[in-house]
Amino acid sequence: MLETRRLGRTGIKASLLGFGGIPIMRVGMEEARDAIAEALASGVNFIDTARGYGDSEEKIGRALRFLGARPYLASKSPKRDGDGMREDFEVSLAKLSVESIDIYQVHCVNTDEQYAEILGRGGALEALVNLKAEGKLRHIGFTTHSLALAARAVESGLFDTIQVLYNFIEREAGEHVIPRALEKDIGVLAMKPFAGGCIERCDLALRFALSMPGVIAIPGMATVEEVRRNVEVAGRAEPLSAEEMKIAAAESKRLGTVYCRRCDYCQPCPSGIPIAFAMHIASIRKRMGESMMQTDFIKGVHEKVGECTECGECEERCPFDLPVRDLIKQAGRILDEVLQ
Repeated sequence: MLETRRLGRTGIKASLLGFGGIPIMRVGMEEARDAIAEALASGVNFIDTARGYGDSEEKIGRALRFLGARPYLASKSPKRDGDGMREDFEVSLAKLSVESIDIYQVHCVNTDEQYAEILGRGGALEALVNLKAEGKLRHIGFTTHSLALAARAVESGLFDTIQVLYNFIEREAGEHVIPRALEKDIGVLAMKPFAGGCIERCDLALRFALSMPGVIAIPGMATVEEVRRNVEVAGRAEPLSAEEMKIAAAESKRLGTVYCRRCDYCQPCPSGIPIAFAMHIASIRKRMGESMMQTDFIKGVHEKVGECTECGECEERCPFDLPVRDLIKQAGRILDEVLQ
């Protein structure tokens, strides 16, 4: 069985490997249930999802009812005002089919203005404090892609957990934010340990994330096979060797700093472009080979990419400030070459 780690002052003894709930919105109900069942049977006792993850909460709720299981549950809402946060929380309760939620997080806080609104009078934090007092919520969490805001949240002492990016490409949180959070007994959830699926050596990536003491890693999983692979790695997690760190460094150099983490926050695209898929077309081409790129689906992506109006909505939503429109154009040029 998997090792458990104390999640800061929450006192939750969570499996060091949690179940990230983003990918199950892309699979059917039965496949999602099977993945969750495999995870629970393997010792995973912590599931993270969000209001913004499509039907992820509903699939988790249905699976847990079917399995008769109640692992620790964390969800989140992007609402900044109190009324909106309470409304989303009640929806999460209903979708997950529970009477209380272990951790509810303010989701993807990436600007000073958002942070101020959340903490202000009538803000999201006030609503979460009230829900905690009512017994519907056990702990309050904070998620961000900004190291500066993560540090502010930690120092504020207002949050029981923080969720931050941590992988061997984006390791900065491990230098100051995570150690300080652990020092203040704040639970740490490491999101995107595979950099949103961009890292090819997932085994090394997961071991790297889990080598940080006190951290719970929550990679996204959607299939039984993915769960088994991650559980196997987590069950024998050990720090990377010097040779493996060289492989990680080469992977970091390959990806650089401007790459899509496949978080899908840029969606929906008004033109129907599958943005994350398009921005990874070079990698897909490399893995699939030229002949396999001649499919109707790829041709459909090519057509959609050509319909980009450059409205910029995707860039406004991207938490990583990527030049999404330029990357879509780059994808179009690759697809022009492939399908000429």
